[in-house]
Amino acid sequence: MAHIKPPRALIVKFARGSMFGEPGNVKRQRRIIMDALEALKTMTEPGTIRELPYQWKRPDPEIDKSL
Repeated sequence: MAHIKPPRALIVKFARGSMFGEPGNVKRQRRIIMDALEALKTMTEPGTIRELPYQWKRPDPEIDKSL
């Protein structure tokens, strides 16, 4: 992304085509979408690149259990 220079970017290090996580992992998919929506509000500086901390097929202890 640093070479492409998009206005803003949010990176998730998952395989291409699986940017919201593992198939069937609804809680993680919802969390990633919520993180992306929050990033729209907070990434105000042009050229900002952030990486979400998620790892493929690892549990997310910070996910709200009520989702």
